[in-house]
Amino acid sequence: MFFRSIRFRLTFWYALTLAVVLTASSLFWYVALHRNMLTHIDQRLLDVAKAVEIEHQHAHRSMDVEEACQGLDNYILNHNWSGYAQARNNLGNLLCSVNSVEGKSLPLTKPALLRITKNLPYYESISDLLPSQVRLLSYPVVENGRLSRILQVAESMEASEHTLDDLKVIFLMLSPFIILVLTLSGWFLGDRALTPIIQITDAARKITAEKLNERLPIHEPKDELANLSATINSMLARLEESFNRIKQFSGDASHELRTPLAILKGETEVALRWAKNEEELRQTLDSNLEEINLMSRILEDLLALAKSESKNLHLEIEEFSLSDLLQDIYMHAKTLAEPKKHTIRLKMQVDSEISILGDQIQLFRMLLNIVNNSIKYTRPGGMIEIILNLEAKNAIITVKDTGVGISEEHLSNIFERFYRVDAARNREDGGTGLGLSIVKAIIDAHGGSIKVESVVGEGSVFTITLPLEAETLQQYIPEESPDDIDNPPASD
Repeated sequence: MFFRSIRFRLTFWYALTLAVVLTASSLFWYVALHRNMLTHIDQRLLDVAKAVEIEHQHAHRSMDVEEACQGLDNYILNHNWSGYAQARNNLGNLLCSVNSVEGKSLPLTKPALLRITKNLPYYESISDLLPSQVRLLSYPVVENGRLSRILQVAESMEASEHTLDDLKVIFLMLSPFIILVLTLSGWFLGDRALTPIIQITDAARKITAEKLNERLPIHEPKDELANLSATINSMLARLEESFNRIKQFSGDASHELRTPLAILKGETEVALRWAKNEEELRQTLDSNLEEINLMSRILEDLLALAKSESKNLHLEIEEFSLSDLLQDIYMHAKTLAEPKKHTIRLKMQVDSEISILGDQIQLFRMLLNIVNNSIKYTRPGGMIEIILNLEAKNAIITVKDTGVGISEEHLSNIFERFYRVDAARNREDGGTGLGLSIVKAIIDAHGGSIKVESVVGEGSVFTITLPLEAETLQQYIPEESPDDIDNPPASD
């Protein structure tokens, strides 16, 4: 595990890269220095050869060969040059030598002769004259376009070799030390860099389904790891919210289903024990049927909400008249409001008939649910108004009532599942507590929005905004629609 750890691999590749870079750098500087020193030596030899050529030509014209060579010797000594020089005739025969190399003459090699025959100088390094290499220049002296003689000047490369050897020793001794120090630094820096990851890993191990409130640490500065932690924390927040909704859903669903089941069980037991005639059994069966219908509605509503949350709420998109739909809602509302003697008003504040693209059945279900709630929670003799306006490319539908109203503390929660403003969660009106949740799901599926304003004791105003065009609906339409179409249950 140690050798497979990120820290080890980072340090290993860092050390390997450093070693390669140092080796390449050392080799580059060694070769560059060697070439630079060789260039300086060659230039110095060329300068000396030209000066010797002039001096030798002057001495050769006025003296014999021996005296001319003596003059060359004096010239070289007077100029404090520690090199070697000798002259050869155009056939390569030695004429004279100055500062002979331990009694040896400077060689004239075949490559040098080939170059000289072309009247070109030739540089070479000789290894067998001294313990150190000797740099030799064979220089042609040309008179009247013809080769007159050959000058050879040489210089020991001992000083340059010592310098290069010292540089090599420095590289060989210092490079491993540098690599070791920087590798240890890389190991330390790797530990510092990976510490946030280790802390994130330790924190992540503590997070379970029962501890979704735990969050990963976010370090300063806001680097990539901090962004990763923030992203994971955001994901955990969404998971926690989903888990909390599931818990709430499970608790509320079990609570809602337990009550009708208990009633079914109790009434059935009573009927089995005490029912004496057919009428009593019929009453029991009627009561049981009501509870079964209630449970069926709860299950249908839960299925519709589940489909809407997974973006699989089936919409039969078609163009229809929103004006006609509101007329139908108005007629149904008058029938529902008759027992309470409510006044129902429909206000079409538009210049012409309004058409809309959407699911007519689902929108009818949504509007009837809101209107039915207004009727249900408005005292006898109250008023419910249904108003249609047009704003840009949106239809604005407003449902006003003079009912009991909703306190501000409940307004933000009324679209949640099984949420009832009545803390006692009474069931006298037969509601499942899912009606407004379904209302919001249908509006969301059509790309619209809903907002509520209410004053306790004065009434509530539901404002629904629906787009008239179909572009906003596309993301809610499944690729393969289910075969069955949910029939809208009774409004809640």
